[in-house]
Amino acid sequence: MRITAICRGAPGLGRVVPSLALIETLAARGEVTSTFMTYGAGARYLTSRGKTVVDLGKPDGLFIDSVAPQALRILELLTHDAPDAVLVDGEFFLPVALTDIGAPVIYLANPHDLLGAQNTFRRVNRILLSYADMVIMSSLSCARPNPRPALVRGTPCIEIPPLTKDVPLEHHRADGAPRVLVTTGGGSLGNHDLRAATDAALVQVLDVLAELVDANEVGCVRVVLGCDARPPERWQNHPAWLEVSDAPVELGDLYPDHDLLIARAGRNTTAEAAYCGIPTVLLPMTADAHRSAEQTDNVTVAAHRSGVFPMLEWNQPVALRKTLTHALAYTRRGVRTPGQRGNDTAANIVARLLGYGYAPPLNAS
Repeated sequence: MRITAICRGAPGLGRVVPSLALIETLAARGEVTSTFMTYGAGARYLTSRGKTVVDLGKPDGLFIDSVAPQALRILELLTHDAPDAVLVDGEFFLPVALTDIGAPVIYLANPHDLLGAQNTFRRVNRILLSYADMVIMSSLSCARPNPRPALVRGTPCIEIPPLTKDVPLEHHRADGAPRVLVTTGGGSLGNHDLRAATDAALVQVLDVLAELVDANEVGCVRVVLGCDARPPERWQNHPAWLEVSDAPVELGDLYPDHDLLIARAGRNTTAEAAYCGIPTVLLPMTADAHRSAEQTDNVTVAAHRSGVFPMLEWNQPVALRKTLTHALAYTRRGVRTPGQRGNDTAANIVARLLGYGYAPPLNAS
């Protein structure tokens, strides 16, 4: 099976990891040859994982439109390579351009592409995704496959639990005070307000964690910076209890050796945390008009899970300390409740789509 995945590569990896997770699940079942087409953070990350990557170069706008140079290059490459299937995530103009390539086009949607209050963005998405052969919507709020036949006109659509990479589910408990993992999530795509808010949140979190280290409520802290973040100036010369990583780091590899995660409420981190069950404090960033709704919704959905602690007022030190103290007390119980993911369901759908040559039944499981 030869699959080409075309993923939006910025600001972070939210549109890259679902395709990677699905392809790796398919590869575990049999021989799969994959090629990724992306740019920016997506190209750097996938290259670091040894994947075959075509770097498309950053588009002029936020997306690759149907006649952009990247779209024409994609069409030329697909015509030459003739894959068995094409996955698209985040580039909602492309299904139109790829209509006649002779292979099914499967769009991996974020719920915020299609669900919520109607606006121009969602109306355009619903029209353009009708040119895909299948829409698979990976959703934090979904517990089991849920057919959504009316969501995209003329195109089968199914909502599934989130697609995540394989992350370890075990937990190596600390002998002493809890170990804390902090991540600032994906990049900011040049949005000054979002970058400033994310950097400010990190400073606030580190200031409170320093107090908790002094009180022996926290043992050590590791910070994994986003793709365009820099260490806060006041923490440039970090103390012995603090480790800062600004190179690409697989967060999943760090979950077993940490007791608490503090993260911006992005798509991937929220899904991974829910899947492996690590206690998590979520900080939604609301400085960007588009991402604020998504991150707030992510927090609202995830907050119903045991071990998730939403922190909407992260800029208030007293409230932040109270939430962190509460979360740290929870970690001492040593309880992790792994959640669900939709990898197997999505793999079944792709396999049936290729095997039968038409959209599979939406009760696929």
